[in-house]
Parts: sequence; C-alpha cells; structure tokens
Amino acid sequence: MASNIAVVVLLVCTFMALQAMAADAYYDNNGGGGGDDSVTMQMFEEWMAKFGKTYKCHGEKEHRFAVFRDNVRFIRSYRPEATYDSAVRINQFADLTNGEFVATYTGVKPPPPATHPHPHPEEAPRPVDPIWMPCCIDWRFKGAVTGVKDQGACGSSWAFAAVAAMEGLMKIRTGQLTPLSEQELVDCVDGGRDSDGCGGGHTDAAFQLVVDKGGITAESEYRYEGYKGRCRVDDMLFNHAARVGGYRAVPPGDERQLATAVARQPVTAYVDASGPAFQFYGSGVFPGPRGTAAPKPNHAVTLVGYCQDGASGKKYWIAKNSWGKTWGQQGYILLEKDVASPHGTCGLAVSPFYPTV
Repeated sequence: MASNIAVVVLLVCTFMALQAMAADAYYDNNGGGGGDDSVTMQMFEEWMAKFGKTYKCHGEKEHRFAVFRDNVRFIRSYRPEATYDSAVRINQFADLTNGEFVATYTGVKPPPPATHPHPHPEEAPRPVDPIWMPCCIDWRFKGAVTGVKDQGACGSSWAFAAVAAMEGLMKIRTGQLTPLSEQELVDCVDGGRDSDGCGGGHTDAAFQLVVDKGGITAESEYRYEGYKGRCRVDDMLFNHAARVGGYRAVPPGDERQLATAVARQPVTAYVDASGPAFQFYGSGVFPGPRGTAAPKPNHAVTLVGYCQDGASGKKYWIAKNSWGKTWGQQGYILLEKDVASPHGTCGLAVSPFYPTV
C-alpha cells in the first residue's frame, strides 16, 4: 500500500515538474519577461512563509512557482480604465490558476431551470421616502455586521452570504449581533434545490432551511469545519440563536429597488468572480461590465451598504466576502453601482435575496 502511494506521489511530482518546464519554455519563446526570476523566487519564498504554504515535492513547488510568476506578471501589468482606481495585489491565491481558484473558492451553482418556479415570489422592497433614503449607508458602522470570515477550500459562499444577511437582520430587529453557524447550513442542506454543502448552493435555499428547522445555531455552538459533515442540529436540542420567517427576492435587474432593500438590511447577491482581476482585487471601485454578454454568477456575497467615492464620483456597493481579511479591502470589495447593464456589476443585480422575520 505504501509503495503504491509513493508511486502516485512520484507521478504527480513528475507531472508538476513537466508542467513547470513547459511554462518556462513558453515564456522563453514568447518574450514573456516581467522581472528577474531570482527576484520572483524570493517573493515566492516570502509569500510561502507569510501564508504557511508547503508542497509535497520539488516538482509541485516548481509548478506552483510557475503559476505564481504568471500571476505576478498579471498584477504588474494590470491597468484599470482611466476613470477607475481599482488595484490588484498578491494575496493568498497567488499560486492558483484562475480556473483552480474559481473551482475551489466560489460556491454558487448555476440557476435552476425556469420550469421550476420560485417558492417565494419576487417582491419589491417596501417603499422608502425619498427624503429618508440615504445617499450612503454602511451597516458595519451600525453594528450589524460580524467580522469577515473565511470559507476555505469549500464552495460554501452561499452559506456565508446567507448567514451574514441573517446576522444583520437579527441585530436590526433585536439589538443583538450574534455570529451564526455556516457549518450548520453546509451539513444540513439536503442536496435538493441545487444546494449541496461544499459543492455549491443558493442563499434562498439557506434561508428556507432555517425556516424549516425553526432557526439556526450560534457559531460558537456549531463551528465551521470547511467540509460537509453529519447534520448535528438534533444533537443540540434545537438550540437556536436566531429565527427567520421567510425570505424575499428583489426583482432582478433593478439596482434602485436593490438599494431600497439594502437601506433596510444586508442583502445577499450572486456575482461572477471569474477572472484574475477579481481573484487579486485589492482596493478601489471594481468596474462594471463593458460588454453586452450576460455574466455567469458563481459566487455569493452580502451587500452591507452603498456609497459614492468623493474623488472619482463613482457610486459603489459595499460587499462582504468570505475569503478572509487578506483578500480585498480587509475582506470587502467595492462594486460599481448603477451601471448601464441590467445585470449590475459582475451580475449582482440578477438574484438578490433578503431574509424576513
């Protein structure tokens, strides 16, 4: 058995080494410079130490260095449009190709077929008096947002986004901010309605699960593990820290109504997190779409506010992510607001949901 494992490891390492050699040959033949490899290797070693990265063998390390070098070249060459100040930087995902990153760290499955009706109809949020409607709102400053969390290598963004929305609603309704359990959702979702633990899911399915279970447990009682395990709700004698009565969908393609909803409470949204610019987002307002192609949302975030940049005049959404504080602006991303596309930046206006009491 041990000899078989050793053979597999050797084959993997050999494959990684060949990939790294192929990458070297490509850049040598295509003029893909962008810096001294010795300097980049020093950066790689420092990055490994900072993020606690280790590799099984030299071949794997060579392959990951080749990917890291490619990503560094992208970051060095990144130039946003003149009217935008968005910036990218090296983060914990720097040894991953964009395909690997999307496959591992997102977590929204494709939408169900139109033949499956939504159990809760779309509903315009309650009207807001234009005089009251704030030009800026940030639920973090109102104490309705818990600290940034980290979903790890599990496609559970749907659970984190839903939990953040429920945490905010409970703070607004009760005055208490209690971190709630994403792991309960990951473990207890039954795989129906296109949600399946670390395999991806939907925030509306998360809300429905909490409705069906009569509530959700506190994070302190049901801690996050980063993989789908046995549902332990019954073991806890239904020790619920929060309850919701249902959920609603903001009509798609309407950022004005979405703003009305966010002015009242945090709201979940699906975004297309594909592309290295999103993978390595560091700061500034992330620009909206410039083409006509519809985005393909694959990740869930929670909109916890909106505002306008004083220098550029760009309006933006404040989105809480679940990749830890080393990504983006301490775990957040600013997404351009009120864009021409009905889908919104990265598709954020396609399927927003919010829980109700």
